[in-house]
Amino acid sequence: MEGRVLLDSFSARVQRGDVIGFIGPNGAGKTTLLRAFVGERAPDGGEVRIPDSVRVAHYRQDLAQVPGDRSLYELINELRPAWGRGAIQGHLGRFGFSGDSVLRKTATLSGGERARVALAMVMLSGANLLLFDEPTNHLDVESIEALEDAIEGYDGTVILVSHDRALLRALTSRVWVLHEGRISDFPGGFAEWETVSTERAHAAAVASAEEEALRRVHERKQTRRVEDGRKQEKSARRSAQQVVEKAEARVTKGESRVAAIRAQLEDPALYGTPEGTARARTLGAELETARAELEAALREWETASEGTKGL
Repeated sequence: MEGRVLLDSFSARVQRGDVIGFIGPNGAGKTTLLRAFVGERAPDGGEVRIPDSVRVAHYRQDLAQVPGDRSLYELINELRPAWGRGAIQGHLGRFGFSGDSVLRKTATLSGGERARVALAMVMLSGANLLLFDEPTNHLDVESIEALEDAIEGYDGTVILVSHDRALLRALTSRVWVLHEGRISDFPGGFAEWETVSTERAHAAAVASAEEEALRRVHERKQTRRVEDGRKQEKSARRSAQQVVEKAEARVTKGESRVAAIRAQLEDPALYGTPEGTARARTLGAELETARAELEAALREWETASEGTKGL
């Protein structure tokens, strides 16, 4: 989209054997970025550099990589001219084509069949970096299983754009999350990322509830202070006021503790590792305890404040 920045300031080192799940909301720019990786779309700023040692193959959503003027057998024969008929039929068989179906022209295939041909071609491309853009969109269960097997047996690097959570859980060793022009690089599989996301959502909910509780505390404290100011002239109030001040100090201390725990929970770096996830759970429990202690201190302060009335 014109004037829109899809990605800003991202750098990552990709290792051979990584299977990266590339996820994000619809329209965030995942497909556009894959097209930039393979030179189909020039970036508006910056550059994409692919080393000479990296050979890229791209499985596109629109299946445009499958020509319509040849048979399935001819396509595979062009990619593997040294193979005999048995090897070609065996490879196509792994993607659901057997017998005379290998002689069909690709123009006669359904969307799902073309998707399976595209997969068969990609796996023979000789590339050491495979880019998959929603590969399961047109596939049946058997073909998805063939895709999983093919990627699991592949010794290069894979970047996988998909909304298929089962596929992501089964295959990924790393997750890139694209959101509002930035990519977060999570060093674990999709299942681990889901766990972290759940913990982070819980932490956010706890923090929101705590913010509301603190707002009520401050409102009640302000109301009490106004009433207190009207009775400062009474000497008998001084001793009772000391009790109030001590209770208020405990409230202030409790607020500081809650704020410190919340600050840790709101730090994105906390959720970048499995250890951080465990720490987030511990902090969530500590925050609940701190909130309970703060509420107890507030009740104590309110009781002490009530005791100063009429003095």
